[in-house]
Amino acid sequence: MKELADLIDKGASRALEVCNTCHTCDLVCPQGADPYELVLERWWERRQEGLPTTARLVTPSEPCNIWSSLKAVMPEEELALSRSWDDFSPCEEICLTGFYTNVVPYLMQAKVLAGLPKIVGSEALFGCAGDIYKTGRFDMVEQIARRLERVFGDMGVKRVICSMSAEGMVLKDILPRRFGAGFGCEITTLDEWLLERLRSGEVSPVRELGMRVTVHDNCLSKLEGGRLQEINREIVTRTGCEILEMRHHGERSLCCGFGAAAARFRVMDIMSSGYRRLKEMEETGADAAVIYCPACLFILSVIKEMAGSRMPFYHPVELVEMAAGGQPVRRHEERAWDIMAVISNHLVKFALFPSHRRMFQPASIPPEPESLPELPAWDRRRMKALAFLYHGPVVQNRVTRRALSLGFKAVVGIYGAVRERRLGIRPR
Repeated sequence: MKELADLIDKGASRALEVCNTCHTCDLVCPQGADPYELVLERWWERRQEGLPTTARLVTPSEPCNIWSSLKAVMPEEELALSRSWDDFSPCEEICLTGFYTNVVPYLMQAKVLAGLPKIVGSEALFGCAGDIYKTGRFDMVEQIARRLERVFGDMGVKRVICSMSAEGMVLKDILPRRFGAGFGCEITTLDEWLLERLRSGEVSPVRELGMRVTVHDNCLSKLEGGRLQEINREIVTRTGCEILEMRHHGERSLCCGFGAAAARFRVMDIMSSGYRRLKEMEETGADAAVIYCPACLFILSVIKEMAGSRMPFYHPVELVEMAAGGQPVRRHEERAWDIMAVISNHLVKFALFPSHRRMFQPASIPPEPESLPELPAWDRRRMKALAFLYHGPVVQNRVTRRALSLGFKAVVGIYGAVRERRLGIRPR
């Protein structure tokens, strides 16, 4: 209660430094005080003057954002797939890929998804504002909500199936409730669509996978009483897998690491938080982890590769594809090293160019979709060079990978211990 009082009375609290934007505080607060909303309000007050430079990675209007950067190293078939989703012609029913499905577009090639309506997923939509909402920049969220209203209205959309369940929750709950958005269409998620097809027999497993798996729940799955968490567990069990729950799951599920950056925009906060989650996965003794949020999937894949973990990760669509007798396109490990090239390019620019260290004011977002900025030529060259290095034999050998793993664990361990001591957090 002291931290809540500090937030209200002083606009200051330890929560503003350690919040992982996971929604758990709202769910467990005995007073029903919605402390998470208060944290975001305080961040909004602080950040109207600008965002820290690391936020450029998740701000689509900024050069060197994740999506523009990845296009420099993605296979041509994935680029062609993404381009095919850049279609805003009239259509009453669409599948909206969302921002982070576009980081792992190969997931949408599964044969069990053949019955989906037209896929629309240009990054020009700026996603559904879920990640920007976490930063507290409410002005940008409002602008994105207006853009989505306009696009859905112009297309005549009556039903949206969100491939990323977190964005489905933003469309259904956060944007209407907090920002008065009215989309005039039914909003559902790929998880719900896929489970319905399994229940109806339209997708029929031909074999049981027989794996013991643990399920990572994303932050926004805690809305609606955790309904999406149960939907994904039913999908998993229908593929013949046994679920071993982590110590923190359901409404108390820990952050994948992505939301840990919202407080201070530090890469090390992502790594520290994500590694904590990875260790919980491994402690279950499961054969694999199931991660149904594309953003969580790529962040945790980066952590896994850095830590040298051998636990495989699966998206539920991949499990269903395998149970139905198919072979999913699996590139999680390769994409993790691509993301590391994106992060490395950002860190190189931060170290070499003072202008890249300054806070920035994001550009205003007009209601009409517009293309992402092209990656500058020198950044494109660096991205290609870094990706070549990370995918090549210099890095992908037993000795280097072992050294990276030991170094990563040591640095993350020291960083976490120092931070907890400074904040007065008792060791777990």
